Amino acid sequence: MICRYCHKTAPDGLYCIFCGKPQEIRRQTHKRGNGQGTAVKRGNSWTGIRPGYQFTDDSGLHRKRPTKGGFKTKKEALEWASSKTVVETHSPKLIELWELYEQNDLPKLSKNRQTAYKIARKRLDTLMGTQIHLLTLEALQGAINAAKTYYPARDCKTVLSQLYKKALASNNGLVVKNLAEYVTLPALEETEAKPFTEEELKAFWDLYDKGDYFVGYILLMCYSGMMPAELLNCKKSMVDLDKCEIFGCGAKTKSRKKSAIVFPEILRPVVESLLKSKGEKLLTINKDNFYIEFYDCLERAKVRKLPPYSCRHTFGTEAVKLGVHPAVVQKLLRHSNQRTQERYTHLSSAEAHDALKVVSRG
Repeated sequence: MICRYCHKTAPDGLYCIFCGKPQEIRRQTHKRGNGQGTAVKRGNSWTGIRPGYQFTDDSGLHRKRPTKGGFKTKKEALEWASSKTVVETHSPKLIELWELYEQNDLPKLSKNRQTAYKIARKRLDTLMGTQIHLLTLEALQGAINAAKTYYPARDCKTVLSQLYKKALASNNGLVVKNLAEYVTLPALEETEAKPFTEEELKAFWDLYDKGDYFVGYILLMCYSGMMPAELLNCKKSMVDLDKCEIFGCGAKTKSRKKSAIVFPEILRPVVESLLKSKGEKLLTINKDNFYIEFYDCLERAKVRKLPPYSCRHTFGTEAVKLGVHPAVVQKLLRHSNQRTQERYTHLSSAEAHDALKVVSRG
């Protein structure tokens, strides 16, 4: 060694044999071998970093270094970093991820959503046996296109996205992005709502006369233009039987919220019977059960299976057929179109009630 004080060459030791000064001994540092990973201190804990690896997907070549933090000591972090130097080559199949989703997440959704997603899972049956990291965007898009229409395709996309999120949470390095986010849904085709016919309205009245309670809600929507959302929001305190009006439950637009829903005199006993139910709400069941009861009621009445919004369309159609002026129909339906508002703001509530006097049970 060379003495740091007298600069003479002397044998290695703690002291220089010439000047007697103490010497600094350089400690040999141990360098970890390639492929053993490393560890870094972040805050009060240590993070292990495993060796990086490369992989290729549809978007090109990528490099990834798996990490895990929260270790109390550097030794623990290094043990983790070196414990797994072989790159994962297996990822869960879609069916395995679906089983996890079905067990842990699906029960938290409404019954309607559960049913919709189970149907979507069946539409994705051709993909279920594939490891998720092997799926391509083209394969996913093909499954979406097979659904043909917007809403079934949307449910398929949602299911795929949820399964990708579970795969990403496993952090095995093979799944690096949610490919379901990149699929394109078919265009949403808005179809004109179909109204119930006069014969179907008569079938509703016949069912009501037989003591069917729920059909009263359908009659209320068909004879007032009330929307399903408004029925769900309606409180009994909002109903004025003397005036045949419901005020305060308007949905979607400010004009509807400020306008009264008017129903004809013939519906007064129906609404009165609905008010006798328990609770503060006019409708005593939630949204999911409402749709179930609605379609069950259509079966009991033996009419077409039309959506609840067809009741509102029925009101407008029947009013026009009875000779009610289009301006009054617009008033009764509480349309928010600006041009309609400008043309028909002179109509009074009294005129609306007068127009409904022509409405009968058919």
